[in-house]
Amino acid sequence: MNLARPLPIAALVVPLLTLAVPAAAQRADSLDIVHVPPIVVTASRVETPTEEVATAITVVTRNEMERRQLRTVEEALRTVPGISLIRSGGPGGTTTIFIRGASSEHALVLLDGIELNDVSLPAGGYDFATLGTAGVERIEILRGPQSTVHGSNALGGVVNIITRRGDGEPRVEAAIEGGSFGTVAGTAALLGSRGEWSWFAAATRTTTDGFSAAPERLGNDEDDASRTTAVDVRLDGGTGSATLSLVGHFDDSATDIDQAGPDGDDPNRRLEDRETALRAEVRIGEAGDRWRPELSLSWTEHDRVSLDDPDPDRPQTMERGDFEGTSWKLSWVNALDLGVSDLVIGAETERERAVTSFESDGPFGPFESEFPGQSARTTGAFAETRVRPTDAFVLAAGVRADDHERFGATVTGRVAPVFLVGSTGTRLRATAGTGFKAPSLFQLHDPAFGDPGLDAERSRGWDVGIDQPVASNRVRLSATWFRTNYEDLIVFGSEGYRNESEATTRGLETTASAVFGPSLGIAASYTYTRAKSETGADRGLDLIRRPRHQGSLTIDWTPERGPEVSLGLRRVGDREDVDFTIFPSERVTLDAYTVARIAAAWDVADRVRLTGRIENLFDADYEEVLDFGTPGRAAYVGVAYRP
Repeated sequence: MNLARPLPIAALVVPLLTLAVPAAAQRADSLDIVHVPPIVVTASRVETPTEEVATAITVVTRNEMERRQLRTVEEALRTVPGISLIRSGGPGGTTTIFIRGASSEHALVLLDGIELNDVSLPAGGYDFATLGTAGVERIEILRGPQSTVHGSNALGGVVNIITRRGDGEPRVEAAIEGGSFGTVAGTAALLGSRGEWSWFAAATRTTTDGFSAAPERLGNDEDDASRTTAVDVRLDGGTGSATLSLVGHFDDSATDIDQAGPDGDDPNRRLEDRETALRAEVRIGEAGDRWRPELSLSWTEHDRVSLDDPDPDRPQTMERGDFEGTSWKLSWVNALDLGVSDLVIGAETERERAVTSFESDGPFGPFESEFPGQSARTTGAFAETRVRPTDAFVLAAGVRADDHERFGATVTGRVAPVFLVGSTGTRLRATAGTGFKAPSLFQLHDPAFGDPGLDAERSRGWDVGIDQPVASNRVRLSATWFRTNYEDLIVFGSEGYRNESEATTRGLETTASAVFGPSLGIAASYTYTRAKSETGADRGLDLIRRPRHQGSLTIDWTPERGPEVSLGLRRVGDREDVDFTIFPSERVTLDAYTVARIAAAWDVADRVRLTGRIENLFDADYEEVLDFGTPGRAAYVGVAYRP
């Protein structure tokens, strides 16, 4: 088999399971499996059964993350259909997400509803470089325009990271792990509940010597170390029908970084990053009440410093950049039970502020840039209804109006029907909606390149899908066809930032999962994405770093006794990139690649678990970003204490 070709694994995994798994699952056990659909909160901002959600949504649970030993949110997202991630170099390197081919800044990233997008970045995206899973209960990923209930930034989709709650008797959990690249990671957690109150607090420390972010094939072999300290806390409780939730997240990291090219190694260039997110929420009412209001206040701060002092290899080079962005949001959401329908109405106001400065001195002379403190407020209101005229039909429809103090008002909406076929368990679903993203503060106000007259970026998208259980619910198949048009995209040119670009993404997402008895589970996905530019010199060309073909296969073996084993295979097809080390820059094609991993865990005592895993099992040589290194084969072992 020629692994340089893009399709052998990815495109065949799901069709093969579709044909082979149902019969095998039926033979495994004649008993029916009762499928209980999970409850999600991201689709409509209130608890909703996934069976009533038409939007393509994937939930990654804590059980999956623990069983497969997924230590970062980045790792947890890599096998989600319709999602691709790229990391520039080793641990701590810039990590961005593409949802259905949309740009990274078109994904809204939330932590318990707190917006994590960094308003000090030029386009306002989010860097997943160091976000861990120690305090994560589950991750809900919505694909397609989601601005109707979530506002700006949700042109391509939403990633909502939901933190753990305390439960049961007060206890301490701890784990430590070490392995390749001089990596050591430790976590300690305190959690539990008393009466109406529960608490969870966890601290994680990870250090690694890393490897060269600039690849060895270009002669770069200086390791780039990274260290991260993270703290997550959550307190829930109340009296009567009123409940209070307090959530806090703190992340402090420092990473050595290189640049692309044959002279990329830089022994003292580094990035220091602090991220703080806080939220307080008061809710009144319980499930079944006719009216359940919720009032919340959240605050986020990103503080980044980039440093590069002169060194023997670059005696004339100096660089320092300071980037600080803060945002706060006040939100009021109301859930109303109207009998045959539900209504969610809400209003919120948000203020963003950013201050940046950058100075450098090198062979081409000194350069200074300063972005003085600027802020912007956005106020919006939305309403969405979910109507159930029959047991077989659910219709959700909503509208939202936002007013940005710089460019004015914008209106978004969506409609999302679900049809249920009781005799076969078939679920037919469709969505059509619009999204928007406000220009970033940098794009609006940068003294050299900003334009206060910029308009919002906009998207219009639809998808249609089918979900089908077979073999007595032991096998679940799903397919979604999608298309999204992006307009008024902001691009950077010789005259600064302008609304001059359009793009189109379309594709197919397929998944299959099967349960063989109580111990064996298989899950597979394949995604085809065609993301292309519709304007300018790149008209008709693929957007860079978006693979057309990608797929994954995961096999989990969880016996009642003995070690648990998880096998994972991920295939990413060819994709385009741009070589900026030459002038004029040229497009290049990055080769397809396949990476495999294996993880195992064994409960050696009632409270002690041994863990081990091997990443990049077959030592594949690949690049996610042109001229940036990726890890070879790596092994890790650890021990966890859990009462």
